[in-house]
Amino acid sequence: MEELTLGIEVMDQTHADFLQQLTLVKAASGSDFVEGFSALVEHTEAHFAMEEEMMRSLGFYGLQEHLDEHETLLSEMRYFLQKARKLPPFGRSYIDDYAYEKFRRHIINIDSQLAMFLKTVETEKVYG
Repeated sequence: MEELTLGIEVMDQTHADFLQQLTLVKAASGSDFVEGFSALVEHTEAHFAMEEEMMRSLGFYGLQEHLDEHETLLSEMRYFLQKARKLPPFGRSYIDDYAYEKFRRHIINIDSQLAMFLKTVETEKVYG
């Protein structure tokens, strides 16, 4: 997997944690797969909630776009988790074939904007 750091420690650590959990889910089998997938969804919910609080508190200009993207990604993850509970191969196809790419695109297209904004806010605090 490629390097996807943004230079914002809290975001980079949360993304690293997501990737670690995704790797574990990919390697899991049987009931461990569904449990791991569920834990990944919970991690993503907490991750997004943290980002959303940060964006709101700082008045991030791209808040609504970011919120919409979070809702889309979470809805999709929840849908595939629900399907995985009934038919694990269906959920596995999402995890194995799509989850990483969706995560990567989110970082590159959406989180990178937030990271630039946070760096600007930090610069303004220092030099301001």
